[in-house]
Amino acid sequence: MSQSEMICRCFRVSRATVEQAVDVLGAENVKDIVRITEAGSGCMCCRCKIQELIEQRRAQNIELELA
Repeated sequence: MSQSEMICRCFRVSRATVEQAVDVLGAENVKDIVRITEAGSGCMCCRCKIQELIEQRRAQNIELELA
């Protein structure tokens, strides 16, 4: 997946923006992403994708911490 991939079309929020919200701003769930980026607050179709991204980033971050 590309960093420029649009995760939320309603608010034009990219994958990179969601990842940054998790990595830098500490977003832990979809509600946090909505609060920080507005992604997921329009039609709400992207919420599953956002949740998957959060889980992927958190798993990657844990792996990095353990390395």
